[in-house]
Amino acid sequence: MSLHVNFAANGKELGDAYQAVLSASDPTNWLLYSYEKGSNDLRVQGTGDGGLEELYDEFSDGKIQYAYARVIDPNTELPKFVFIAWCGSGVPESRKGFFNSHVIQVSDFFKTYHVQINARDEADVEPELIMKRVAESSGAKYSVHKEQSRPQPAVTPVGSVYKKTEIPNIAAMQRESMKKDGPPARVGTNYQPVHTAPKPLAGRWNPGTQDDSGAANVRAERERAEREARDREQEQAQRNAAADQERLQREEAEQRAIAEQQAEQARLQQEQEEAQRRAAEAEREAVAAQREADEQQQREAEAAAAQAKAEATEAEEERRRQQAKVEAAREEDQRRQTEEAERRHKEEEAARRMEEERRQREEEKQAALQGQLDQTADRAVHSAQHAAGVAMADSETAGTHGQSAVVLFGYTAAESNEMTLLEGEIVVQIDQVDEGWWFGVSEDGRKQGLFPSNYVQLIEEEEPQSSAAAASTAPAPSAQQEQQQQQEQPVTEDVGHSAIALYDYQAGEDNEISFKENDRIIHIEFVSDDWWQGVAPDGKTVGLFPANYVELQR
Repeated sequence: MSLHVNFAANGKELGDAYQAVLSASDPTNWLLYSYEKGSNDLRVQGTGDGGLEELYDEFSDGKIQYAYARVIDPNTELPKFVFIAWCGSGVPESRKGFFNSHVIQVSDFFKTYHVQINARDEADVEPELIMKRVAESSGAKYSVHKEQSRPQPAVTPVGSVYKKTEIPNIAAMQRESMKKDGPPARVGTNYQPVHTAPKPLAGRWNPGTQDDSGAANVRAERERAEREARDREQEQAQRNAAADQERLQREEAEQRAIAEQQAEQARLQQEQEEAQRRAAEAEREAVAAQREADEQQQREAEAAAAQAKAEATEAEEERRRQQAKVEAAREEDQRRQTEEAERRHKEEEAARRMEEERRQREEEKQAALQGQLDQTADRAVHSAQHAAGVAMADSETAGTHGQSAVVLFGYTAAESNEMTLLEGEIVVQIDQVDEGWWFGVSEDGRKQGLFPSNYVQLIEEEEPQSSAAAASTAPAPSAQQEQQQQQEQPVTEDVGHSAIALYDYQAGEDNEISFKENDRIIHIEFVSDDWWQGVAPDGKTVGLFPANYVELQR
């Protein structure tokens, strides 16, 4: 997996969301990027038009996320863009090492933003704090508190006291003065009488001559011109002062703007240097993490080698222990075989003794049967007559009873529609409903139902003969026939304790017997609570069998 952020996997979605926030006509004013699970592929986690308050609820403690929002600067009422890099406190340490380098790559993707905020908890992304950072970034801190700007009084033009002064016309002034003096005096004779009367005193003011009046006017005009010149100079000085003040204000504003621009550039430079420093630090951390991973891998390899060596040593010891166990088991098996041979020898001796006892009992029973044959010889004629009557009765009942069979083996009904069979009893009215199952009725008529066909043998009946012919032709039974009839009759044999098998059992040892379900085991000896010894259903094999596989017959 690459260590860099992958913008290509979801490039179209990332670009569309970014352009939507940039567009003033689009209501979307924030977006949030996060990583695909287990990779560095960046994806759009969400967008919205609810502003910073809505964006605040989208940050998660266990994720690295990047937000981009459009806000309104409270100072300039212009849109500003905020880039937020979020690294939650629950992010694994292995992922935190890539955060600083990834922030630089994502900030390059967001080419236009005014404020960058690196956040690690919810206090860093409070909407009020973000708006404060936006307001400070504009540089106009005097308007942070929303004070209304005071209107500056309009600069009015400075009033002038200058009045245009006409240049005095000296000739015209002299002519005007001459008109006011009146006509000239009449010329008299050379003789003039002498008047002795005193002349009146002249006035205090004497207009004087024409030249004195003109000079005064010239002097007055000059003073007025000088006064007007001074007024013009004063007015010009005021205008110059106002212009200087305006120029100073412009220069001060320009210097302030330059200072703010320089401060912004310095801040951006500082942030860039800080980002570069963080990137370098992240790179160092990544290299250190890689080195640590390599060292950890080497340590794990060494530990695995040591463990493999220890396991090999343990395996060798285990092999030796197993070999010792095999030797011990072989010795134990030899000992067991010796004991088993001795036990089998004892069992064979016991079986031979039991067989000898059984043979003796058979001889005794044969002797008893011979005595019974002698006693029944006198009843031969009566038996012949009785046989003829029985044959006639059989011929009469054959039409009603159908086929009949004798039970060869006992059978216990397993279902409600089955019939229990007793060895030696007769089943009549047999209906061969299936190849393996027949239906019949007991001879006494008390029970009926299905039973397995291989547990019985059909009785073959001869053609019926007339009673007279049967009676006349029936020979008297000989002693040999009487003995055979006695042997065919069921004889109660002393089988000792017996049991019926509940389940199939296959012998697992040479000294055990095998049997199937419903087989009969006789001459049982209770050698232990769990294992008994008896004669198998074949009547020959003697051996052990599990006691819980049979049901003891009372």
